[in-house]
Amino acid sequence: MDRWYRRAAVVVWPRQHAFAIRAQTSPTWVLTELRTRLNAGDLVGARTAAESIAPFWKAPGPEQLEPTLQVAAGLADPDIALMLLRPFAVEMLTSAHAGGMAALAANYDEAWQQNLFDAWFGSPNRARYNGAVDRGSWSGTLPGITSALPDATARVLLNTTWRSLAGEIRAWLSYSSAASMRTQLADLGKPLCGLLTAAEGTALADEIVTVLRKHPDDILICLLPALRAAAPGSGAAFDELARDCEQRLTAITGRPARTDDDWSIPWSGGCGCELCRTLGEFLAGRGERTLEWPLAEARRKHVIQQIRAAELPVRHEVWKFGSPHTLVLNKTDELFRREAKARKDAAASLEWLAGASAR
Repeated sequence: MDRWYRRAAVVVWPRQHAFAIRAQTSPTWVLTELRTRLNAGDLVGARTAAESIAPFWKAPGPEQLEPTLQVAAGLADPDIALMLLRPFAVEMLTSAHAGGMAALAANYDEAWQQNLFDAWFGSPNRARYNGAVDRGSWSGTLPGITSALPDATARVLLNTTWRSLAGEIRAWLSYSSAASMRTQLADLGKPLCGLLTAAEGTALADEIVTVLRKHPDDILICLLPALRAAAPGSGAAFDELARDCEQRLTAITGRPARTDDDWSIPWSGGCGCELCRTLGEFLAGRGERTLEWPLAEARRKHVIQQIRAAELPVRHEVWKFGSPHTLVLNKTDELFRREAKARKDAAASLEWLAGASAR
């Protein structure tokens, strides 16, 4: 036999907590209520209500960014406004938000706007927004966004975008995995194109070009996709980068071909430990093809990890006799094939640059 009971609950809370309790169920209601109070001239009440939701406020969807911008501007309180806007992500910002951003700029100075953009960009090591637009695609829309913003706001946004992008470029240039480095640097080409297009004609564009030209030749992995994504006649910054790429590629194609007896392998040096120094000496040796290296298991794993991460053309095996076992390293013919491919790719890129400049 089953018994069914009807149950009900009565929830009671202090009247002064009503706003905060209802706010937890509906961010949309929060923004509507705050806007109503502001329109009624109740600035103190609106600020008090907004402060009460600070412990649990999380950004709603991107469709709520514009009303939040308007409410944050109307509150005329920098701390409360930053609290309301901080959880959003920069990828949610579009040219349609120009009105809200202008309202913010009228009430808060550039230092406050810098704090806001710093919060929106967040850490480069974690995803900030999982919606339909990722940061790379968003950067491509920068020209349209910045042209609709107040000049000071656009300047802060561009500078913050460059600081974030420059950090990513530096990080990937020094990344241990060659495959990941190539993939990620290539993906940063379009964001770089969008940023340079938006910054054209400013001191920031000159700074970007200057910094990029100081990077090693691996930066070509990022620069060439940026140039390919640029529209014809995009501006002086792109012309400067094209000339820099041409000089680098010409130097690559002009290098003497590797001789058959040159087995030296360029390598950044790993972590700098004693094992990596020994590995680096072996790799740098022109005539050394094989290294028999007695190592304990943990030390063998470290060396193998360095070889795999850098995708070095080195085959490894373990001779399992004696104590410790012997790690045997052999340089492979892939070294010569890679260099030939790099020369061929450089020549093809040079040909494309020549054709693009002719157009």
